[in-house]
Amino acid sequence: MSTPNTYIEQTPPKSLPAQSTMTDEHQHEVRCGMCAKELYVDDEGYRRYTDALISGLDNPFRCEICNEEYDDLAYEG
Repeated sequence: MSTPNTYIEQTPPKSLPAQSTMTDEHQHEVRCGMCAKELYVDDEGYRRYTDALISGLDNPFRCEICNEEYDDLAYEG
């Protein structure tokens, strides 16, 4: 039986990298899972985003500001 590493290590999964500006590599628009700000990801990031939404999971992307707030809240407990 295989067990996901995040379950074994008891650490929350990290948010996926996304940029606030569109580039040649990051052309797919997604929204921040906390504030709905526009972010741009590459093909692999977009595939993971759609897989998560289809599976009923939370949006895995967070903008830089929300990511800092999330880390602060996780640290404070």
